[in-house]
Amino acid sequence: MVYNVVGLAIVRSGSNGEKILLRNIINNRILLIITSVLSLTASLAGIFYSQMYDPVVPARIMPGVFTQDLITILVSMILLVLAVRLRPNEYQKGIVMVGILGFLFYAYGIYAIEQIYTPLYPLYLAILGLSFFGLIYTLTNLDVPALETLQLPKILRYGAAGYSILIAVIFNMIWFSQLIPLLQTGERIEYTFSVYIIDLVFIMPAFVISAVMAIRQRSLGIIGLPSLFIVGAGILSPLALGEVLKPFRYGTPTSTGDLILFGVLSAVFLILATVYLHTLRPGRSADL
Repeated sequence: MVYNVVGLAIVRSGSNGEKILLRNIINNRILLIITSVLSLTASLAGIFYSQMYDPVVPARIMPGVFTQDLITILVSMILLVLAVRLRPNEYQKGIVMVGILGFLFYAYGIYAIEQIYTPLYPLYLAILGLSFFGLIYTLTNLDVPALETLQLPKILRYGAAGYSILIAVIFNMIWFSQLIPLLQTGERIEYTFSVYIIDLVFIMPAFVISAVMAIRQRSLGIIGLPSLFIVGAGILSPLALGEVLKPFRYGTPTSTGDLILFGVLSAVFLILATVYLHTLRPGRSADL
Protein backbone atom coordinates (compact mmCIF):
# COMPACT_ATOMS: atom_id res chain seq x y z
CA MET A 1 0.00 0.00 0.00
CA VAL A 2 1.36 3.39 -0.99
CA TYR A 3 0.82 6.55 1.06
CA ASN A 4 1.20 9.96 -0.56
CA VAL A 5 2.01 12.87 1.71
CA VAL A 6 0.22 15.94 0.39
CA GLY A 7 -0.23 19.33 2.02
CA LEU A 8 -1.64 19.24 5.54
CA ALA A 9 -2.85 15.66 5.48
CA ILE A 10 -1.85 12.10 4.61
CA VAL A 11 -3.97 10.51 1.90
CA ARG A 12 -4.10 6.88 0.84
CA SER A 13 -4.15 5.90 -2.83
CA GLY A 14 -6.30 2.91 -3.55
CA SER A 15 -6.12 0.64 -6.54
CA ASN A 16 -8.57 2.83 -8.45
CA GLY A 17 -6.61 6.00 -7.73
CA GLU A 18 -9.20 7.36 -5.32
CA LYS A 19 -7.66 9.31 -2.47
CA ILE A 20 -9.04 8.67 0.98
CA LEU A 21 -8.33 11.12 3.77
CA LEU A 22 -6.76 9.48 6.82
CA ARG A 23 -6.76 12.61 8.91
CA ASN A 24 -10.18 13.24 10.44
CA ILE A 25 -10.99 16.80 9.38
CA ILE A 26 -14.68 16.58 10.34
CA ASN A 27 -14.14 17.74 13.93
CA ASN A 28 -11.87 20.55 12.76
CA ARG A 29 -14.43 21.66 10.19
CA ILE A 30 -17.21 21.74 12.79
CA LEU A 31 -15.04 23.74 15.18
CA LEU A 32 -14.16 26.26 12.46
CA ILE A 33 -17.77 26.64 11.34
CA ILE A 34 -18.96 27.30 14.89
CA THR A 35 -16.16 29.82 15.44
CA SER A 36 -16.88 31.65 12.18
CA VAL A 37 -20.64 31.82 12.84
CA LEU A 38 -20.14 33.18 16.36
CA SER A 39 -17.57 35.79 15.27
CA LEU A 40 -19.79 36.80 12.36
CA THR A 41 -22.71 37.23 14.76
CA ALA A 42 -20.66 39.31 17.22
CA SER A 43 -19.16 41.56 14.56
CA LEU A 44 -22.48 42.15 12.77
CA ALA A 45 -24.04 43.11 16.11
CA GLY A 46 -21.13 45.48 16.71
CA ILE A 47 -21.77 47.23 13.39
CA PHE A 48 -25.57 47.44 13.45
CA TYR A 49 -25.92 48.03 17.21
CA SER A 50 -22.75 50.01 17.82
CA GLN A 51 -24.49 51.96 20.61
CA MET A 52 -23.91 48.95 22.86
CA TYR A 53 -20.25 50.01 23.03
CA ASP A 54 -21.07 53.50 24.35
CA PRO A 55 -21.00 52.65 28.10
CA VAL A 56 -17.74 50.70 27.93
CA VAL A 57 -15.64 52.07 25.05
CA PRO A 58 -14.26 55.64 25.03
CA ALA A 59 -14.88 57.73 21.93
CA ARG A 60 -11.18 57.97 21.10
CA ILE A 61 -10.86 54.24 20.35
CA MET A 62 -14.29 53.68 18.79
CA PRO A 63 -12.93 54.07 15.22
CA GLY A 64 -10.64 51.08 15.81
CA VAL A 65 -13.45 49.02 17.40
CA PHE A 66 -15.84 49.80 14.53
CA THR A 67 -13.32 48.93 11.80
CA GLN A 68 -12.19 45.80 13.66
CA ASP A 69 -15.79 44.61 13.55
CA LEU A 70 -15.89 45.40 9.82
CA ILE A 71 -12.74 43.36 9.15
CA THR A 72 -14.04 40.56 11.39
CA ILE A 73 -17.19 40.29 9.27
CA LEU A 74 -15.01 39.78 6.20
CA VAL A 75 -12.62 37.23 7.72
CA SER A 76 -15.46 35.33 9.41
CA MET A 77 -17.18 34.88 6.05
CA ILE A 78 -13.91 33.74 4.48
CA LEU A 79 -13.32 31.28 7.33
CA LEU A 80 -16.84 29.89 6.98
CA VAL A 81 -16.47 29.33 3.23
CA LEU A 82 -13.01 27.78 3.58
CA ALA A 83 -14.14 25.49 6.40
CA VAL A 84 -17.08 24.19 4.37
CA ARG A 85 -15.06 23.74 1.16
CA LEU A 86 -11.76 22.56 2.62
CA ARG A 87 -10.21 19.53 0.93
CA PRO A 88 -7.37 17.34 2.26
CA ASN A 89 -4.66 18.59 -0.13
CA GLU A 90 -5.48 22.32 -0.04
CA TYR A 91 -2.69 23.37 2.29
CA GLN A 92 -2.89 27.05 1.29
CA LYS A 93 -6.47 27.21 2.53
CA GLY A 94 -5.43 25.47 5.74
CA ILE A 95 -2.75 28.09 6.34
CA VAL A 96 -5.23 30.91 5.69
CA MET A 97 -7.61 29.40 8.25
CA VAL A 98 -4.83 29.18 10.84
CA GLY A 99 -4.09 32.87 10.21
CA ILE A 100 -7.75 33.81 10.61
CA LEU A 101 -7.96 31.87 13.87
CA GLY A 102 -4.91 33.80 15.06
CA PHE A 103 -6.60 37.07 14.16
CA LEU A 104 -9.79 36.12 16.02
CA PHE A 105 -7.72 35.11 19.05
CA TYR A 106 -6.07 38.55 18.97
CA ALA A 107 -9.25 40.54 18.33
CA TYR A 108 -11.40 38.89 20.97
CA GLY A 109 -8.48 38.61 23.36
CA ILE A 110 -8.44 42.42 23.30
CA TYR A 111 -12.19 42.57 23.98
CA ALA A 112 -11.87 40.07 26.83
CA ILE A 113 -8.84 41.66 28.53
CA GLU A 114 -10.10 45.22 28.09
CA GLN A 115 -13.38 44.23 29.78
CA ILE A 116 -15.62 45.31 26.93
CA TYR A 117 -18.71 44.44 28.97
CA THR A 118 -21.38 44.67 26.31
CA PRO A 119 -24.27 42.17 26.38
CA LEU A 120 -22.15 40.07 24.01
CA TYR A 121 -19.19 39.71 26.38
CA PRO A 122 -19.89 35.98 27.00
CA LEU A 123 -19.82 35.55 23.22
CA TYR A 124 -16.43 37.26 23.05
CA LEU A 125 -15.12 34.78 25.61
CA ALA A 126 -16.54 31.87 23.63
CA ILE A 127 -14.86 33.05 20.42
CA LEU A 128 -11.57 33.61 22.26
CA GLY A 129 -11.70 30.08 23.67
CA LEU A 130 -12.74 28.48 20.38
CA SER A 131 -10.03 30.25 18.39
CA PHE A 132 -7.37 29.34 20.97
CA PHE A 133 -8.27 25.66 21.16
CA GLY A 134 -8.88 25.62 17.41
CA LEU A 135 -5.28 26.67 16.91
CA ILE A 136 -4.05 24.01 19.33
CA TYR A 137 -6.21 21.32 17.70
CA THR A 138 -4.96 22.25 14.24
CA LEU A 139 -1.29 22.47 15.16
CA THR A 140 -1.30 19.19 17.09
CA ASN A 141 -2.96 17.35 14.19
CA LEU A 142 -0.64 18.54 11.45
CA ASP A 143 1.30 15.93 9.53
CA VAL A 144 4.86 17.14 10.13
CA PRO A 145 6.61 15.09 7.39
CA ALA A 146 4.03 16.31 4.88
CA LEU A 147 4.57 19.95 5.76
CA GLU A 148 8.33 19.65 5.64
CA THR A 149 8.16 18.50 2.01
CA LEU A 150 6.62 21.81 0.98
CA GLN A 151 9.03 23.83 -1.12
CA LEU A 152 9.66 27.60 -1.06
CA PRO A 153 12.46 29.57 -2.77
CA LYS A 154 15.22 30.09 -0.25
CA ILE A 155 15.39 33.85 -0.88
CA LEU A 156 11.69 34.20 -0.04
CA ARG A 157 11.94 31.93 3.00
CA TYR A 158 14.92 33.81 4.41
CA GLY A 159 13.45 37.18 3.46
CA ALA A 160 10.14 36.42 5.18
CA ALA A 161 11.97 35.14 8.25
CA GLY A 162 14.14 38.25 8.40
CA TYR A 163 11.12 40.52 8.09
CA SER A 164 9.38 38.64 10.90
CA ILE A 165 12.33 39.08 13.23
CA LEU A 166 12.55 42.77 12.29
CA ILE A 167 8.84 43.25 13.11
CA ALA A 168 9.32 41.55 16.48
CA VAL A 169 12.32 43.75 17.32
CA ILE A 170 10.59 46.97 16.26
CA PHE A 171 7.38 46.36 18.17
CA ASN A 172 9.19 45.13 21.26
CA MET A 173 11.16 48.39 21.26
CA ILE A 174 8.00 50.47 20.78
CA TRP A 175 5.98 48.70 23.47
CA PHE A 176 8.77 48.68 26.04
CA SER A 177 9.46 52.36 25.39
CA GLN A 178 5.83 52.95 26.43
CA LEU A 179 5.91 50.48 29.30
CA ILE A 180 9.06 51.72 31.01
CA PRO A 181 7.56 55.09 32.08
CA LEU A 182 4.51 53.23 33.41
CA LEU A 183 6.76 50.90 35.38
CA GLN A 184 8.67 53.86 36.79
CA THR A 185 5.59 55.76 37.92
CA GLY A 186 3.29 52.83 38.69
CA GLU A 187 0.58 54.39 36.53
CA ARG A 188 -2.17 52.03 35.37
CA ILE A 189 -3.71 52.88 32.02
CA GLU A 190 -7.37 52.09 31.47
CA TYR A 191 -7.43 51.07 27.81
CA THR A 192 -5.19 49.46 25.17
CA PHE A 193 -3.00 47.69 27.74
CA SER A 194 -4.19 44.40 26.25
CA VAL A 195 -2.00 45.05 23.22
CA TYR A 196 1.11 44.91 25.41
CA ILE A 197 0.00 41.61 26.89
CA ILE A 198 -0.96 39.83 23.68
CA ASP A 199 1.91 41.18 21.58
CA LEU A 200 4.70 40.66 24.09
CA VAL A 201 3.50 37.30 25.40
CA PHE A 202 2.16 35.66 22.22
CA ILE A 203 2.56 37.47 18.89
CA MET A 204 6.15 38.75 18.92
CA PRO A 205 7.61 35.49 20.29
CA ALA A 206 5.58 33.65 17.63
CA PHE A 207 7.17 35.80 14.91
CA VAL A 208 10.68 34.95 16.13
CA ILE A 209 10.00 31.24 16.69
CA SER A 210 8.32 30.87 13.29
CA ALA A 211 11.20 32.67 11.59
CA VAL A 212 13.80 30.38 13.14
CA MET A 213 11.73 27.28 12.36
CA ALA A 214 11.19 28.40 8.75
CA ILE A 215 14.94 28.84 8.25
CA ARG A 216 15.36 25.28 9.53
CA GLN A 217 12.59 24.03 7.19
CA ARG A 218 10.42 22.96 10.12
CA SER A 219 6.65 22.64 9.84
CA LEU A 220 5.90 25.24 12.52
CA GLY A 221 7.81 27.85 10.56
CA ILE A 222 6.46 26.84 7.17
CA ILE A 223 2.86 27.46 8.21
CA GLY A 224 3.67 29.94 10.98
CA LEU A 225 5.13 32.72 8.85
CA PRO A 226 2.27 33.15 6.34
CA SER A 227 -0.29 32.65 9.13
CA LEU A 228 1.31 35.42 11.18
CA PHE A 229 1.40 37.68 8.12
CA ILE A 230 -2.37 37.19 7.84
CA VAL A 231 -2.71 37.98 11.55
CA GLY A 232 -0.61 41.13 11.08
CA ALA A 233 -2.71 42.31 8.15
CA GLY A 234 -5.89 41.63 10.11
CA ILE A 235 -4.67 43.53 13.17
CA LEU A 236 -3.27 46.60 11.43
CA SER A 237 -5.74 47.12 8.58
CA PRO A 238 -8.59 48.14 10.94
CA LEU A 239 -6.31 50.77 12.47
CA ALA A 240 -5.52 52.20 9.03
CA LEU A 241 -9.19 52.08 7.98
CA GLY A 242 -10.16 53.73 11.27
CA GLU A 243 -7.91 56.68 10.46
CA VAL A 244 -9.63 57.03 7.08
CA LEU A 245 -13.10 57.01 8.67
CA LYS A 246 -12.34 59.37 11.55
CA PRO A 247 -13.24 62.69 9.85
CA PHE A 248 -16.32 61.27 8.11
CA ARG A 249 -17.89 59.15 10.84
CA TYR A 250 -16.50 60.60 14.08
CA GLY A 251 -15.63 64.20 13.21
CA THR A 252 -12.02 63.84 14.38
CA PRO A 253 -8.88 64.49 12.34
CA THR A 254 -6.93 61.72 10.67
CA SER A 255 -3.45 61.03 12.00
CA THR A 256 -1.42 60.95 8.80
CA GLY A 257 1.50 59.23 10.51
CA ASP A 258 -0.66 56.44 11.90
CA LEU A 259 -2.46 56.04 8.59
CA ILE A 260 0.82 55.63 6.70
CA LEU A 261 2.37 53.34 9.33
CA PHE A 262 -0.59 51.00 9.74
CA GLY A 263 -1.51 51.12 6.05
CA VAL A 264 1.98 50.31 4.81
CA LEU A 265 2.59 47.55 7.35
CA SER A 266 -0.78 45.89 6.73
CA ALA A 267 -0.19 46.07 2.95
CA VAL A 268 3.28 44.53 3.31
CA PHE A 269 1.88 41.74 5.48
CA LEU A 270 -0.88 41.02 2.97
CA ILE A 271 1.51 41.06 0.00
CA LEU A 272 3.99 38.79 1.75
CA ALA A 273 1.25 36.33 2.72
CA THR A 274 -0.08 36.27 -0.85
CA VAL A 275 3.33 35.78 -2.46
CA TYR A 276 4.31 33.17 0.13
CA LEU A 277 1.15 31.09 -0.38
CA HIS A 278 1.28 31.45 -4.17
CA THR A 279 4.92 30.31 -4.26
CA LEU A 280 4.64 27.47 -1.74
CA ARG A 281 4.58 24.13 -3.54
CA PRO A 282 4.43 20.49 -2.46
CA GLY A 283 7.67 18.58 -2.85
CA ARG A 284 7.99 14.95 -3.71
CA SER A 285 5.50 12.66 -2.05
CA ALA A 286 6.83 10.34 0.57
CA ASP A 287 6.20 6.64 0.09
CA LEU A 288 5.82 4.72 3.34
